[in-house]
Amino acid sequence: MAIDTDRIDDAVLALLHLTLHDQNRAGKGFDPDTLARLHQKGMIDDPAGEPNAVALTGDGLQRSTKLFETMFTRQAAGESRYPHIKVDLSDLIGQLWPILRRVSYAMSDADVSEAEIEQYKVEVRASSDPVAVSSRWVHVERKAG
Repeated sequence: MAIDTDRIDDAVLALLHLTLHDQNRAGKGFDPDTLARLHQKGMIDDPAGEPNAVALTGDGLQRSTKLFETMFTRQAAGESRYPHIKVDLSDLIGQLWPILRRVSYAMSDADVSEAEIEQYKVEVRASSDPVAVSSRWVHVERKAG
């Protein structure tokens, strides 16, 4: 089994958001190899500098906040995760694969991460209502226009 270290790095970066203090510092209680990769990616300062905390860079702080919101917050009823992405599904009448393809392409075009797109696909495949699932992710047009 191959481990996707990029997804692990994203999860750790999101979890660093939980222990944020002093504007950009976070608890350092994660795997040293993961912290080293986050440092190489420019998300945190050198983790060897301090025993209990790491400093997130500007990009790291911004990405940490976004990942935390994406992975760990609940949406209000009727609110889509990516409301700026608009997809017309009116001509597909609940057809799973065309809906999945159209929405995932739109998400990709809007630079949504591959991990997020894969999560969307898993949810759609597990659902009996692909339009309802899609509307939790993007703004769905249901009427012919």
